[in-house]
Amino acid sequence: MVSAKKNVPPKKRNNIQKSAKVGKLKTKKPKTAQIVQAVTESPKTAKQVKPNIETKVSPNKKVKYTMPSKAITEDLVDSCLSALIDIAVCDQEKHKNFIFEDDKPIFAEIHCMKIQNTRGNIKFLLPNSTISSTGEVCLVTPDIKKGRKHDHEPTIDRWEEILRKAGVTQVKTILPVRQLRVEYDQFELKRRLLTQHDFIMVDTRVLNHVSHLMGKMFFKKHNMLIPVRMDEEKDVKKYIDIGLRTAVMRLNEGETATITVGHSSMSRDKIKENIMALVQQLKTKYPGGEANIRAISIKLPLSISLPIYLTLRPSSTVRPPKLTQKRPKHYTVLEDDLSTRPGHKVRVAPDGNVQLAKPKKIQKVRTIKEDEEKSDEENENDGSESEEEAESDASE
Repeated sequence: MVSAKKNVPPKKRNNIQKSAKVGKLKTKKPKTAQIVQAVTESPKTAKQVKPNIETKVSPNKKVKYTMPSKAITEDLVDSCLSALIDIAVCDQEKHKNFIFEDDKPIFAEIHCMKIQNTRGNIKFLLPNSTISSTGEVCLVTPDIKKGRKHDHEPTIDRWEEILRKAGVTQVKTILPVRQLRVEYDQFELKRRLLTQHDFIMVDTRVLNHVSHLMGKMFFKKHNMLIPVRMDEEKDVKKYIDIGLRTAVMRLNEGETATITVGHSSMSRDKIKENIMALVQQLKTKYPGGEANIRAISIKLPLSISLPIYLTLRPSSTVRPPKLTQKRPKHYTVLEDDLSTRPGHKVRVAPDGNVQLAKPKKIQKVRTIKEDEEKSDEENENDGSESEEEAESDASE
């Protein structure tokens, strides 16, 4: 017998099952970290995990830089001085064979962003003197009687008596201008005078003469040719004390300038006071202000420099500083025509500096009155021409 199968219609798939399968495909498996967090935490304490979004800094936001007067603190200076003293002690242990142990000066190096236009000197008044206990101090004084024929011994006796009455003991030698001109006329003698003294003070009345007699080598060494205002009738000890506490910074054509802050035999507190006073005075006395300072560091003559201030402020924020040199009252510059170049003028200064002044192009600027007068003249000329034409027509 042949068995016949019944035609069974195909089963229709349910739309619900399809949607369930699609949902299974779309749903992603959770990460292992999320599974562990869900297991460990209870449903009440579980928190929603938020994506970590990186915060972007706007380029227009300005960065604030601190100035040296606010950045340099006493604790920072103490730590730098302790490291510097350790360096000095190590150097002394290496060189124990020296017969004489001299006090080493401590310098402060200042690096600028933009260099000034000319050379110059800046005076800083420190709270403590930078002269060592074994230092020799020389005072250059004016003569009682001027001229080479007169002797300089009475001038020395007079100033020694003035200093003895005032109670000044720091000044060891007194050098009148006449003795300087006669006895120190050679280069080797001037060099010996430079090496014998650690500090040379000059009366302001003879400062210009002494600077020409000494030469440029006295300006290279620190604490040389310090100007002091001396008056025999007033308090001489006060002026000497101010001169001993004065430190001069030589501004050259480079980016770095150095100034003496103390010496190795001074106490740490006194050196710290000098450094803090120097930083406060840089606001007004340094060319360009403290905004022009790139770095400040402390060092010994033959050691590495230890920075106490450093900034990454761009140099475009600072304008190039300009120094104005103080000139005496009778400083006059002569100007006259130059015969070799017609139309040019030459300027000669008292110090011998000669400059060629180029002729300026003169541009005529008409005023309102000149314009009105010119317009009136043109109107009169037009009126006279019209009258002449009318007369010629009538005659024809």
